[in-house]
Amino acid sequence: MNIEERVRELEDKYKRYLLKKYFKFLFIFAALAVCMVISFFVIQNFYKQKALALEALEYKKTLDHQIAQAQIANEKNKILQERLSKDENKEELKEELKTQIDIYSKFLNISDLKRNFYQNPSYEKAMNLAARYYKNKDYEKSIFWSLKANDIDRKNSSSWILFAKAKQALGKEEEAKQALDTYVSYYGLIEFDKEIDD
Repeated sequence: MNIEERVRELEDKYKRYLLKKYFKFLFIFAALAVCMVISFFVIQNFYKQKALALEALEYKKTLDHQIAQAQIANEKNKILQERLSKDENKEELKEELKTQIDIYSKFLNISDLKRNFYQNPSYEKAMNLAARYYKNKDYEKSIFWSLKANDIDRKNSSSWILFAKAKQALGKEEEAKQALDTYVSYYGLIEFDKEIDD
């Protein structure tokens, strides 16, 4: 074997060495990239699940509180009914009983509506809750459910209008105006015949 062939052989070996080294680094880089992508999705999924768990926990607390309130109202009903059968002032007791029944019904109805919404979310269910809270003058919760409805259907003006009305009721005129201006700028004129009655 002459010197030229020897040199050529060494060059080939060196090239193969460099190629192996290149592929080795490329494999390590690809493996790291895959690990990073998987880690990103795992972390993202973890935080998403955590957020859902917190929301479910908050809903459970709210629901437990409402059920407790409904049970208290129910107990008051029983006491009032017992007094009604004995007391002379029946008209006054009847009025008090009617009020307690209304409170009991309100708690149960809202709880049922929330449960139905979380089982099968829809724009109509969210708007029903928003309207109920608005009617009960619980404007913060009306705003919350208006936003829930808006997340489902941004183009429907009813959620924007009810949101603005609730903001206005809280004295936040500027925020109410901004909400309506935003709707008009994105989707055009609001059809006020769809507006929810007070």
